[in-house]
Amino acid sequence: MNVVPASTKRLVLSLYRDLLRYGAQLQHTDQDYFLNRIRREFRQSASLTDPKEIEFCYKRGRALLDRARVI
Repeated sequence: MNVVPASTKRLVLSLYRDLLRYGAQLQHTDQDYFLNRIRREFRQSASLTDPKEIEFCYKRGRALLDRARVI
């Protein structure tokens, strides 16, 4: 069983908070839908242990913030 490093957990938690902040600022998109989708995605990904899968999900979330639009 793989153990996720604490530094990775901190990065993921920081991404989660950043996405929630971003969602709270949306004006042209349904905020409730966006925030619920973020929560659902993170809940579904919480059991990931493969570093490559975690990295892929992290990069996907970071890309959403970098482009500042909903995927």
